[in-house]
Amino acid sequence: MQHEFGRGEVGPYRLERPLVAATTKRAQVRGILEQLIDTELNPGDAIPSERALVVRLGVSRVTVRQAIADLVDTGALERVHGKGTYVTGPQVDSRLHLTSFSREMRDRGLLPATVVLAASEEAADDEVAYALRIRPGRPVVRVERLRTADGTPMAYEVGHYPSALFPGLLQRELGSLYDVFASEYGVVVTSGEQTVRAEAADASQARILGIAKRAPLLVQERVTYAGDRVIELSTSWYRADRYRIHMAITPRGAREN
Repeated sequence: MQHEFGRGEVGPYRLERPLVAATTKRAQVRGILEQLIDTELNPGDAIPSERALVVRLGVSRVTVRQAIADLVDTGALERVHGKGTYVTGPQVDSRLHLTSFSREMRDRGLLPATVVLAASEEAADDEVAYALRIRPGRPVVRVERLRTADGTPMAYEVGHYPSALFPGLLQRELGSLYDVFASEYGVVVTSGEQTVRAEAADASQARILGIAKRAPLLVQERVTYAGDRVIELSTSWYRADRYRIHMAITPRGAREN
């Protein structure tokens, strides 16, 4: 049976033939999806399922998969295991400097948002106490947050803060903590020490960030200072498909032959 190729509806979306006919059905399907992405979809939206595209466009599943794979390769689409294929969100090329997530996103023209997943006061264990330069068992505020840019999950963060420095912190707005520290407590961040490593997402991180289990993450561990006082120990798990680290490298010492 011969199918008519080029125009139809899938869910709320219209699928139109590209203005210039492509030479292959694969390229035509790719063009239709590109037009859909440009005119109707936003970052984070799902495209129609492969089955729906096959039925509406009258092409084989192989052709649809090839067209989608082309757009995944170009970065226009991303596959989420077990969920579907989505329009990609923002990608951030970050320099290693001390600033808040919210300010960094705004500087790149993105809209930052924060979801506070959990916040509580607890006794510092040995690792947290050592990093914050306090005695083990002293109270600290633990804040767990999801950071997004233009609605796309970017990072999952867990931070610890000395309760003695920030009394009543749990009653404050916890979206942009550095701004709260400066405006409410007169504590201004001045320096920090940060390490970066790679890690595979566990089941919990994958669920929070909307990625596949064992997807690559960039992990940033930071100790932050206000003068000579340690005010923060934080770990941030960034989606490696959304975040890159940019560093300027300069020579050190004499050139060796």
